Amino acid sequence: MVKVNFKKALSIGIMVLMTLSAVSAAPKKNKKSSDLYKKIEKQKDPATKKVYDFKGMSIILGDWWSDPTKAPASKRQEDQKAFRDWTQDTYKVKIVQKASAGWASQPQFVANYCMTGSASDADKYVFCIDGRSANVGIKAELFYDLSKIKSVNYHDASIYDQAVVRLLEKGDSFYAFNFGVSEPREGIFFNKRILQEAGYSPDYPYDLQKERKWTWDTFEEMCKKLTRDTDNDGVIDQYAMSSFYTCFTANALDSNGGSKIGRDANGKYFNNAGSDKSMEAFNWIAHMYQTYQLPQAEGAAWDYFFTAFVNGETAFMCHQEYNAQPGGALSGMADDWGFVAFPLGPSGSGNYRTIHDTPMWVIPSCYDAATVEKIAKAVELYNLPVPGYDGPDAWKEDYYAGFRDARAVDETLAEMAKYPNPRYDVLIPGISQEDMCNSICWGWRTPQEEFEATKNVWQGLIDDVNR
Repeated sequence: MVKVNFKKALSIGIMVLMTLSAVSAAPKKNKKSSDLYKKIEKQKDPATKKVYDFKGMSIILGDWWSDPTKAPASKRQEDQKAFRDWTQDTYKVKIVQKASAGWASQPQFVANYCMTGSASDADKYVFCIDGRSANVGIKAELFYDLSKIKSVNYHDASIYDQAVVRLLEKGDSFYAFNFGVSEPREGIFFNKRILQEAGYSPDYPYDLQKERKWTWDTFEEMCKKLTRDTDNDGVIDQYAMSSFYTCFTANALDSNGGSKIGRDANGKYFNNAGSDKSMEAFNWIAHMYQTYQLPQAEGAAWDYFFTAFVNGETAFMCHQEYNAQPGGALSGMADDWGFVAFPLGPSGSGNYRTIHDTPMWVIPSCYDAATVEKIAKAVELYNLPVPGYDGPDAWKEDYYAGFRDARAVDETLAEMAKYPNPRYDVLIPGISQEDMCNSICWGWRTPQEEFEATKNVWQGLIDDVNR
């Protein structure tokens, strides 16, 4: 009779079961991922009635910041990469987004290529541009008229940012596109520790914003309390804010329904800096900046304001949300911080908005129509929402990781994204962001004096674009 060691047998049996479970689990996991993509209906070319086949076409999405060798920083980015790999394999196309040039040299690179490139080039380009290239490129006929493309519906708001599609319209023609919702841009970062030490709730700006009481008046009330002579020597040594004056000016104008440049129903640009709403904003800007802004010390770097906020020296900073991206400039800040929209002006719309200054994508006009149709469709397929991230709030996933609290995303960014307001001054070559800004903020000229000093030059630049 064989003597059985039941303890040993039980142990071996458990190990065998665990091994079998692990072996059977692995294929299921892979199958689940595979099934996810199998459920996707492959798009077919209406001309051939077959799945799109781009015959190995190579497309470069050329911007001034992307590094394709950088590893995904989140689960969402990992899933996006996997889906894009599937897209490229399925439709036989190779697409990579990378910096085609640096920020300073991108306009010249784009212009040079659009004038010299051709449909026979091994790599086809789609370029990211900003206001420096926009109207200049349209006048020089460097960009393809997207209204002529039949394979893509750029007016599909479920895929394309309609604010970008409308931005460079000329009659029925339009020249730029971008994907997804409008990017929430500039707002007010606030230091929770400083607010708490002054007797405020650390989330007080959020609460005001939620009640729609975050206005110029309530903002200034806080700035008064937070700007102090702490040692009673007659000199202010604690300032409420350290903001970038270009951001502060643009946002204050927009919050009051004003702007530097407007555009009428016929698509013509006009000087809006002297309007009542704009002048009301410029006078408030001058008062706020000269009263509550941390002055720039002699010899300090141009971005002294940013360093001061990160070091916990000021309570507020008006700047762009990209600073909150994972690994961004605010990621290492010791103090906790939040982010709200720019406060409401007395003559504004009553909505917390974002200035729409999103980069635009254009297709070079040097390609023939058949090539453009293929490029446009391939790029759309590449940028379709990733399965599992295609709900109405999926865009928020790109932002949660960078901010210190969910209210910045769910309340601030969500509200701002509803109301993108186009910024036109950056589309007029020759108008500097310093104009109607620097001199006013630092008190070198009154708003009216600055308006009188710039209006004739501006008019010539505006007329040139409107021709």
